[in-house]
Amino acid sequence: MEYPLLATDLDGTLLNSQKEIDIETIQAIDEYRKRGGRVVICSGRSPLSTKWIARTIGLKGEPIIAYNGAILLDENGEVSEQSVFQHGPLVSFWELCQSEGIYAHFYEGDMLLVPSRNKWNEKWIENNIPALEKTGAKLNHCISVREKCCVKVIDDFYGYFKEHQPKITKIAVFDDGDKLNGFTKRISEQIEDLEISSSFDFVNLEITPGGVTKASALMKLTEQLEIPIAKTAAIGDNFNDSLMLSVAGLGIAMGNAPDKVKQLADQVTGNNNEAGVAQAIRRFLLY
Repeated sequence: MEYPLLATDLDGTLLNSQKEIDIETIQAIDEYRKRGGRVVICSGRSPLSTKWIARTIGLKGEPIIAYNGAILLDENGEVSEQSVFQHGPLVSFWELCQSEGIYAHFYEGDMLLVPSRNKWNEKWIENNIPALEKTGAKLNHCISVREKCCVKVIDDFYGYFKEHQPKITKIAVFDDGDKLNGFTKRISEQIEDLEISSSFDFVNLEITPGGVTKASALMKLTEQLEIPIAKTAAIGDNFNDSLMLSVAGLGIAMGNAPDKVKQLADQVTGNNNEAGVAQAIRRFLLY
């Protein structure tokens, strides 16, 4: 097998627009694994979310990359490595958000820390743990996993950061207007040790500690698995997948990916509503 490891994104890639995974895709993944391939979810989602999705489609015993590389889960679903923001950059970032009037929320484990309840976080638990009813999940299992999630309103982030020294692994930033391009530039100019990307064509920002990306985590994981990165395939649809597609031996962009992401890939497959991952597996990995 030329590519015995496949790293796959979730939203816009494995998940279709209804937040379900096509049976055709599950079957293609099963066939690839039966032939000796390994499949690693590599997502900006939380550890609990990635484990829930992996379990639902039968990816038992596979490691997982969560929070865009900030957390690595081993074959048993336990945290094997974790990268967190240093206190200084975290406080500086929050001060910049305050001065610019920008909304951000923070991920501490499987808990979401928010300054207030609003449209960007009110359905976070449901979005974080999708029902996956058509994918084959049982409702009672979904409910039990959702009960492990928590959205916590923090009135005073300064005090919370100082008192609790939280292990923040990812930050997400949202804005309705056109502030984010300028805000991204000011982050880069004023704050060190942050990685900035986006999973929604820069209508949001996803921020991880400096040096932490899906690509860096995948390279670390391939070393642990003793599979050369040149023999790894990766598939994704957006800007937070770009580096991963570039470093993999075979980078595959989804048909719904922006043109700039497609240009960085070696191949392009169908979109996420036409089982593009299944198409890619059968076309590029099972020959």
